[in-house]
Amino acid sequence: MEVVITTSRKPSQRTRSFVKDLARVLAGRSLTRGKTPIREIFSRYPKIIIVEEYKGNPGKLKLYDLKEKKLILLFISVKLQREVCSKKVENKEKKIKMEFYGDTKVYKDLFYNFFKDFNIISENSSFRMCFEENPRGDEPLFYIQFYREDKKIGPLIIVKDLRVLDIEDPT
Repeated sequence: MEVVITTSRKPSQRTRSFVKDLARVLAGRSLTRGKTPIREIFSRYPKIIIVEEYKGNPGKLKLYDLKEKKLILLFISVKLQREVCSKKVENKEKKIKMEFYGDTKVYKDLFYNFFKDFNIISENSSFRMCFEENPRGDEPLFYIQFYREDKKIGPLIIVKDLRVLDIEDPT
């Protein structure tokens, strides 16, 4: 199973760029949704990431897991790869190491359970997905930063709020 990332129906250019950036670092693929009903997408993919917009920018990440009947809802703002490292970096290893620091360790099981079926998690990868706490302690909740070795490659996901919902029918 591969990581599939899609958007709302008519995404802005910034949202499309973010989806492509995320697909590159997670070794997944971006799915152009067009007029495809969400129900049809769920019939083909039991786990999917949907990026929704707020005022033309990526505003929500919805991580759907239909097997577990769970939705991880992240309220976000982002920095694109080109804003973090000025280039497009692709994860050709198709593996990523997940690291949790400080207060973000409470979310470790949640994210591991979502990403484990994609077979991309590896302790030996030079690509890292780091969950970093906010040193100031208030807003935002935490950051998700991507690295290759020790170099930030983006995108940077600033998580303002996180909710886990039980779902019966996602449509």
